[in-house]
Amino acid sequence: MKHRLPYRHILSVAVLIAATAAFGIGFADIADGLHVGLLALGFPKVDTARVCSLCTPARERASDLAPIDHFMGGPKRIILMRHADKTDDPDNEDLSDAGVERAKRLATYIPETFGKPDIIVATAASKHSDRPKETMEPLADALDLKIQDYFKKDEFGDLIDEILNDPDFKNKTVVICWHHKELPEIAALLGAPAGSYPDPWPKNAYNIILDLQYDPFSGQPPKVSRVIEPF
Repeated sequence: MKHRLPYRHILSVAVLIAATAAFGIGFADIADGLHVGLLALGFPKVDTARVCSLCTPARERASDLAPIDHFMGGPKRIILMRHADKTDDPDNEDLSDAGVERAKRLATYIPETFGKPDIIVATAASKHSDRPKETMEPLADALDLKIQDYFKKDEFGDLIDEILNDPDFKNKTVVICWHHKELPEIAALLGAPAGSYPDPWPKNAYNIILDLQYDPFSGQPPKVSRVIEPF
């Protein structure tokens, strides 16, 4: 997978900057509008010292996010899931014993249920958690695949932009293992209709999988099924 810059975002911001310069409008005057525009383009988070009263309500529900465009098609299937069980220790970044066992069982359950994945994606490790990658390691080992863990937890917008538009993902089955708080927003950006995914994702649920099936040769929304692991 090529870790590419989000060119569609850069182009949109460049247009806004050029318009600002042309009409003599100061950046402070358009900061709130720029913030809202970035959210509409699919940015998962904009770091700023100012509080935007307009965009905060728009982020309360994932279903308010517009799906990322993929006019030329993309993957044929995306399996979206949370990492396996964690411990009660907030300083422990690893899986619990139950989580380790779940990860082992997923190594056979995922191929048997959804077909053999072509690509496995997990959140980049942080000082707080390496659980998504740990969850995917038994599956990756069983299929002799490398886990692609280049994107941080809050960079899921750029990840999805790449998955839906990079030719390397076209007509492929992709597993995405992430943290639960971001999963509703990821589902919305992937085109899942409101109501087809938990929003918010249940804090104590580790057994929910979203199965998104696409026409890989068009930009049509996916058909979404919610699957409960039987273990």
